[in-house]
Amino acid sequence: MLPTLLALALQVGPALPGEGASPPPPPSEGSVILFLVDNSASLPPLDPNEKRVVALEKMFAFLQGHQYRLILFGGKDEISVDDVSRYRNEGLWTDFYHAFARVKTLAATYPRGTNLRIVLLTDAIADPDPKDWPDVPSGWDARSHSMRRTVELVGEMRIPLYVVLVGDAHGDVSGRDREQSPGFVLDMVKAANGQAASPLAQTLAAFFQDDGLLLRKFVYRVAPHEGLKKLEPVVRRIAAPPSAGIELRIFGYFVLPLLLILVSLLGLLVRSFPGPGDLEILELAVDQPVHVAADRIHRAPDGTWSTQGLSLVADARTAAATFTLPRGGLELTGAGLDTTGLDPRDKALLPLGLDDLRRALEAATDAGTREDKIHALNLDYAARGITAEEAERILSRPGAERASLPAGDFVRAKAHLAFDEALRRRLLEPRVTVAVYGKDAVRRELTTGASLRLGGYGFLVREIDRGGRKDARLVLYYDRVRSFLGLKTLLPDIFQRAFRFRRSRQRVVS
Repeated sequence: MLPTLLALALQVGPALPGEGASPPPPPSEGSVILFLVDNSASLPPLDPNEKRVVALEKMFAFLQGHQYRLILFGGKDEISVDDVSRYRNEGLWTDFYHAFARVKTLAATYPRGTNLRIVLLTDAIADPDPKDWPDVPSGWDARSHSMRRTVELVGEMRIPLYVVLVGDAHGDVSGRDREQSPGFVLDMVKAANGQAASPLAQTLAAFFQDDGLLLRKFVYRVAPHEGLKKLEPVVRRIAAPPSAGIELRIFGYFVLPLLLILVSLLGLLVRSFPGPGDLEILELAVDQPVHVAADRIHRAPDGTWSTQGLSLVADARTAAATFTLPRGGLELTGAGLDTTGLDPRDKALLPLGLDDLRRALEAATDAGTREDKIHALNLDYAARGITAEEAERILSRPGAERASLPAGDFVRAKAHLAFDEALRRRLLEPRVTVAVYGKDAVRRELTTGASLRLGGYGFLVREIDRGGRKDARLVLYYDRVRSFLGLKTLLPDIFQRAFRFRRSRQRVVS
């Protein structure tokens, strides 16, 4: 009566054809665990203090609602499914291949996508009946041939395999893991689980005593005296859904500290100025050449000494390049014009700067007298009727040639310039010329966005603008930088700007 009740207590899945059970409903959420239990006479009891069937029943109680199947095996003709009463450890043979063949047939009865796991409880002593292996190749024995075929079959099934070794280690022990696993067992778990069952992965999983998403422990050993006390956490661990706990701990204990050390080291190696993305600001005065050298020892604006980047030198003989801000620009006050007969309102606009001229016309339009409004609107209309090329031609005429130029046309061209931002930038922004010395000597005018090479550094012209402590400032952006082991070239610019641990990314050439 007891064996019958225990058999009914099993939460079984689909029965094999011919075993007398009707197919159950599809499996609920979670895993279906296929217990493959060695029923040979060589297997020690699961627990020294419990009867075999009772110990097996208590082991199933650890699953907490997971569906499972029981396959007891010995030789080819000593296999039973979902019949706990047959667990007597009286099998004459131990044939792993035919046991896994029955598991493969059983697994095929479940819907595609069912989360199946195999748990093999065994002492790993392969002892097949030679009569079941009539086709053993020459030079092989039945045991070796069956083991090789078993590994191949397990690899074809691709179902996760967990092995619980019951008893002390003996026989062909690999010695590569903490569980003293036979080489045959390691070959099986690696064939079933791939690289996740490699010796390194198993060592890490055993060290952290946890199963993760990528690192899972597949081989366990239960000594004869440990019994259910050791078997309970093993079964619970196998049945539990995977979590990223072990990966997070490996990342937190090893990867993150190493990453922080590496980032800090690389940050220190690229900390020095200059680096990609840094800026050199060159201050220029009109008609005063500025001689610049590369990688000369000099005192930086913050008071420290530096041997990298650009620095000022006294003359061109020791310079890598010379920068000059030529006196230029347009004369816009109307010098040389014949203003006889010019409207007094237009005459009052001649000496004004462009911004003042613009504000004067806007003020007259908004709050001036009726005559002032009419004059401002007429001038604005006339100024917009002039093309940019015509305004440039009129305004750029030398003073000595302006006597024949109608003063009214000059005022309208000036008003056009005051409102045309593109023409204003093109005609009035400072122009810088550079003379580069050495093998690739060249003299040219710099414009925003132009590239420049000086002393092994690559620059982009970021800005040319009036202001600063002198008449204009030239901002050079470091695009290519020489460095130790080429780190400032190899490492991404965004990494260097984030981890070089200094406040400023720009300095004034000094």
